[in-house]
Amino acid sequence: MGVDKKVSDFSQQLEKVEHNLTGMINEVKTDVNILKTKYDESQLEITSLRQDFTELEQGVAGMDLQIQAIEGEKLQKQKYELQTQMNEMKDQVTLLEKHERKYNVMIYGVDDSKADENIYSVTRQLFSQNLKIEQRKANAIPIANAHRVPTRGSGPKPIIVRFIHYGDKQLIMSSAHNLKGSQIRILDDLPVSMKEERFLLSHVAYKILKKKNCKTRIRDVGAHMTLETRKNRGDPWSAKRMMSDTCT
Repeated sequence: MGVDKKVSDFSQQLEKVEHNLTGMINEVKTDVNILKTKYDESQLEITSLRQDFTELEQGVAGMDLQIQAIEGEKLQKQKYELQTQMNEMKDQVTLLEKHERKYNVMIYGVDDSKADENIYSVTRQLFSQNLKIEQRKANAIPIANAHRVPTRGSGPKPIIVRFIHYGDKQLIMSSAHNLKGSQIRILDDLPVSMKEERFLLSHVAYKILKKKNCKTRIRDVGAHMTLETRKNRGDPWSAKRMMSDTCT
């Protein structure tokens, strides 16, 4: 009987321990499940944060590109505005120089072989003999200055003449058509940039004239030169917008 009682007590204690152990195991399982749930939630949050960071990083990169594009556009705009201002200033300087040369003409093709030439006599003789201006009137035209202009090329050095009265210059220019068929030319004295434009346009005009399909003329408009063409005498002059040798 004593042994049975001890066995019974031991069994009860063992059941109690087993019950307590089972309870502990269940609690541990519950804690593990809670931790697993929290871990899974943490992983989801980390994944979400990573996605948000990636999107934010991409957004920042996109903003950098937009900023660069905006800055590039601003720089291009500033460059264009600066170039426009420089061109306007250049044109203003050219116009001032053009005004200063308003009373001048350039005469090309006059023989300069005489070492002791009197440039004023040569010029007045040109006015009367070549331009068909009455000699008395040609000799009476007041000239402020006249001299040869040094050049590097071959041929006679051109003569620059400065008139005192603008009307006298207009008379000379309007009589220049009498030089047709000779080697002598009389042109407006223009700033260097406009002379270069006139030189380039003269080659285009020559090609057009060579085709004999239309007339040409080169005029100064503001600070630049323009080439105009027309097919018939009664047609209006049309400005060319391209450096082509066609009439239209």
